[in-house]
Amino acid sequence: MIIEFPGTRTAAALVRKLDALAVEAALNGRRAYDELHPREVFEVVRIARRRGDTLDQVAALLDVDFFVIADEYAAAGV
Repeated sequence: MIIEFPGTRTAAALVRKLDALAVEAALNGRRAYDELHPREVFEVVRIARRRGDTLDQVAALLDVDFFVIADEYAAAGV
């Protein structure tokens, strides 16, 4: 399943699609932070936080230092 996000420039702008398979792979620990688009990183952090994972757990899942994703983690809690 691919989720589309509207472009911000014009109505005919290209649309960046969220790769649900990449998100699923990251949630299962098979895709690292540097292999994901920023929107996919945010989606992974959002889902992981909703299921109760701590910042350290999410950082370990994405194979990245916790301070790299701290802003996304804080934003996902809103």
